[in-house]
Amino acid sequence: MKRQGLTMLLSGLALLATGGAGVQAQEAASETGQTQAAEPFSFGGVFEGGIAGEIDRTVIPRRPDGPPNIVFIIADDLGWPYLGFLGDRNVITPNMDILGRGGVVFERGHSSANHCRPTLQSLVSGLYPSQYADQASRIADARMANGPVPQEVDTARERQQLWKQYETSAIEQIATLPRILQQAGYVSFQSGKWWEQSYRHGGFTHGMTPSWNWKDAAALGDNWFFTFMGGRGNEIGRQTMAPVLDFVEDNAEQPFFLWYGPALPHTPLNPPDRFFKFYQDRDDISESAKLYYANIAWFDWGVGQLLDKLREERLMDNTLIVYVNDNGWQQPPTAEYADNPFFFPNGGPRGKGSAFETAFRTPIIFYWADQIAARLDRRQLVNAIDIMPTVLDYAGVTSPVELPGYSLRNHIEGKSSAPLRPALFGRIDTHRAGTDFRGQRDEAVTDMMGGSFDAYYRTDETWHFVWKTDSDEVALWDITGDPNSNSDVAADHPDLVAEFKQEISGWRQQYVPNG
Repeated sequence: MKRQGLTMLLSGLALLATGGAGVQAQEAASETGQTQAAEPFSFGGVFEGGIAGEIDRTVIPRRPDGPPNIVFIIADDLGWPYLGFLGDRNVITPNMDILGRGGVVFERGHSSANHCRPTLQSLVSGLYPSQYADQASRIADARMANGPVPQEVDTARERQQLWKQYETSAIEQIATLPRILQQAGYVSFQSGKWWEQSYRHGGFTHGMTPSWNWKDAAALGDNWFFTFMGGRGNEIGRQTMAPVLDFVEDNAEQPFFLWYGPALPHTPLNPPDRFFKFYQDRDDISESAKLYYANIAWFDWGVGQLLDKLREERLMDNTLIVYVNDNGWQQPPTAEYADNPFFFPNGGPRGKGSAFETAFRTPIIFYWADQIAARLDRRQLVNAIDIMPTVLDYAGVTSPVELPGYSLRNHIEGKSSAPLRPALFGRIDTHRAGTDFRGQRDEAVTDMMGGSFDAYYRTDETWHFVWKTDSDEVALWDITGDPNSNSDVAADHPDLVAEFKQEISGWRQQYVPNG
């Protein structure tokens, strides 16, 4: 019956395709008493027979030998765990799920800061943000001191803008990943978020972000911020994918390093209808969740475009893809932040810019088709500073001795399961508006970019500890027993507080030169 039904369906489609010519021929034949065979019709392609699994999908790699291409996919404000492969049932992330289910995922990964720029500095330099900030500040101070300062710089604001020009261009004097890889024969491309002047300042051979100077900053006023955060580079993913796709196509015959850092799902939460339609009629999630999750779908779409291009150019067999998010976010499905001017642009009270563990946590993925076996690591404490030495290891390049991170290659390939470090440490120099460092409502800071802060954190599998050094305030959360960090238990564990303070002091002496 099934075969008969299929035959009837194909016959009907054939009649439609021939405009009914077969029926007319049969009618003419019946008038003359003659029988005329209808001309056979073929759909071709997969309708010729067989099933999808029998189609030849053999791929001859474009460049099977030599060092792998390196692709960084850097999400912007995509908090943990808003990805399908981590179990979230609301988000739509089929392309990220390919990477997450097919690569090694370090679930206890951390960005190196609670907001974007310091983490991006870590990714490109392999340094802790405190180390990078110290070097860049010293370079800028020296340029200001040694001059000459342009005569037209005659106000305090203009001097500050000139100093910022020098501080952002200091990356020219810092060893960066694309600069080191270029010495090994790589070309490179920057797109998306990029705070350190032009792509050339960072050592990229190609890119999207142009440079600027203090005059530009003074003339642009409030709009200067968008130039500062990447300028035209931030068109990627939101307005176009062409520059990235063209770079991949043009450089398919040689090793390349690609920095893909779209400002997504970062605000503005303005997803196109093709993504918002998945959520618009749902009454079980909040309006802010709808917008945020739709922006995540938008981000995932761009990842899919990139993966498709790598497949089209036959490059997947020799491309190491690394995923990381720049900082945390908080958007439970039913929490409504749309009417909250503090939470809507930064996530909930434990999200971006906060002192909570969720402000730093991100899955870190290493994906290399047929070279890296899929595995979910729930225990290893991995930091964004570990990515550069790992990539250099795979590229066959020796890491600079001053890098504080570790190559993860042996852990990725299952050759070691030894703990990399007992805990993660970091400095918090900026805190969000709207809450204090324990997450309580506090409107002392009104700037959406946050305010200056002086604190340090220590995190392991069980504990997340924060020490506000200027006031000697502390907070301790049991992130295993209390994953939402609702209860500060520092008063119940004075011994741990003393121990963690001592550990932070040791880390601080080594990695915070002026701390």
